[in-house]
Amino acid sequence: MMLPRTIDKARGLLPAAIRAITPSSPVGARGSSTSSASPKPSFLELVRRAADEAEVATVVGERVSPEKCEALNAAMKALRVADAPPEIRTLLHDLYHADDEALVLDLVIADDRSRGRPSG
Repeated sequence: MMLPRTIDKARGLLPAAIRAITPSSPVGARGSSTSSASPKPSFLELVRRAADEAEVATVVGERVSPEKCEALNAAMKALRVADAPPEIRTLLHDLYHADDEALVLDLVIADDRSRGRPSG
């Protein structure tokens, strides 16, 4: 459920020069994805190498069982501000003026909408 947003966040961590490289260029993402040096790259490296979100989703789907995905999605849907670690809870209170009973997912969706990003 959070994969598209997580991919966007990961892309934001990549240097602009790396983000500008297209997958079809000689030094692009797919060119290095078959390297045996790192058979299980980090998520950030996976995003850097992938041609698109579908490729990231495919690799993540190979690493995470459907049962685990469902459990993670269910946990995310139920996560309240009060359940977050103290430093995150403080951030949510400060940024969104959220009370402890607010669902974190509702805050994420509202944040995405306020920035013009599609949610869901």
